[in-house]
Amino acid sequence: MAVADHSVTDRFRCGLEYFGLGHRIAPFPVRRQARAWTLADLPPRDGLRIAPPDYIGVGTQKSGTSWWTGLIEQHPDVATNRFNRKEMHYLTHFLDRPLTDQDVEAYHAAFARPEGKQCGEWTPNYLAHPYALENLDRLSPAARILVMVRNPVDRFESGFNHEFKMRFGAMLAPSVRREVIKRYALRAESFWNGMYAAQLDILFALVEKARVLVLQYEACCEEPEKWIAQTYRFLGLTDSFVPAGIDRKVNRQRRIVGGLDDQARGLLATAYRADARRLSEQCPETIDLGLWPQLNE
Repeated sequence: MAVADHSVTDRFRCGLEYFGLGHRIAPFPVRRQARAWTLADLPPRDGLRIAPPDYIGVGTQKSGTSWWTGLIEQHPDVATNRFNRKEMHYLTHFLDRPLTDQDVEAYHAAFARPEGKQCGEWTPNYLAHPYALENLDRLSPAARILVMVRNPVDRFESGFNHEFKMRFGAMLAPSVRREVIKRYALRAESFWNGMYAAQLDILFALVEKARVLVLQYEACCEEPEKWIAQTYRFLGLTDSFVPAGIDRKVNRQRRIVGGLDDQARGLLATAYRADARRLSEQCPETIDLGLWPQLNE
């Protein structure tokens, strides 16, 4: 059952936004989405080596990427970035203006780390933004690229709920207009976010396929030790390390919109089926459609 918006909290937030103070309460991802950081946001720190990130996770939203990032960052040879955040949302800022040398320098500064350590980020919506992928090689020409995918019907439901809450939770338009904007504005975006093969077509045209590891969330849940070891090997890390809490999922959110009924799930499965089959052909070593039975009919 849907949970109502917290009207008092929402009005307080909107009041702060109206007076230009929204940046003080906005969560980190929203602040990073609002503008690209600059060198002024990252004062120099002694003893750190500035370099491009060693790995960049580019997809996909609500597919276990927070869990997997946490396991990667537990490895003794990995350091967190300067913001100590998984999602940086940097590459999505360069559609309406070109990426400059100063932008590249600022991006690299965020990954300053101790000598001998790897460092990276995982922003799940990069894959859904082709113009973000265009800048991968300029920003980090040797970075390993990570993608984790999930049953796209399940991902649609979870991603829609996430964006509904994060993006439109404080909207105070009249009730009918608010519901139209909140619900319909997200549906096309939520659907596209699950078109994995179509998005990978764009990525593979820009980046050598050997630099990309595509993981399946459901397979990682079934055999986490196997797949985290493969991830470590792909990143050039020792694969004998076993991270703590490997079975513990993170970043689960309460539902604020009703779930999909069987008819809606069936419609989405039909719409996603051809793309899912192409995904299994693109990545036969890591994608098992048997784990998505509704899409394997």
